[in-house]
Amino acid sequence: MEIPLPKCKTHDGHTCEFYCVQCGAVICGKCLVSFHNKHGVEDLEDLCKARREIIAQERETVRTAVSLYHHLDKDVAIEEDRIREKYAAIENEIRQHGEKLEEAARRAKDEYLKRVRERKSEDIKRLEEQRGTIQRNLEEARNVERALPECINTCEGILRFKKSSTVLPEVPKLQKITHPEFVPNSEQLDKVVDQFGNLII
Repeated sequence: MEIPLPKCKTHDGHTCEFYCVQCGAVICGKCLVSFHNKHGVEDLEDLCKARREIIAQERETVRTAVSLYHHLDKDVAIEEDRIREKYAAIENEIRQHGEKLEEAARRAKDEYLKRVRERKSEDIKRLEEQRGTIQRNLEEARNVERALPECINTCEGILRFKKSSTVLPEVPKLQKITHPEFVPNSEQLDKVVDQFGNLII
């Protein structure tokens, strides 16, 4: 395709066929011999053809890059959707695992409470049995006390006394209960984050 050459702005009716490198201007033959005779010049048509080829190549390169960027942009959007789905799945797995740990902790708590309550029930029962024995013995001691004469300052009162055949039981010592102590395994709590699971990348 031919490139139409411009008309000279200085010399009417003349076509610019040259390019002055020094002045960066298109010139005609008259301009060349009058004002630019000592300047370096190039054939304007050849120069335009060469530059047009460069522009065409550059345009092709840019169009290819734009096309690649469009494809890459779509690929990034697809990758973003995929990674969002994966992270949603990971978060769900972590949530479910955490719920299992919470359930295990709840079961452990319930089991320990059950054990403590059973032990408490046994210990309270032992104390109640001791209290029952003490109250029976106390009643017997009061009966013996009531049978004793009120006045022991006269012979008659002393002689009227007849020793009771009731044998007072020995007063027992208080039965102290050794209760359990709960020692939480706090060391395991500190390790929960590390032992919760692994994020493998």
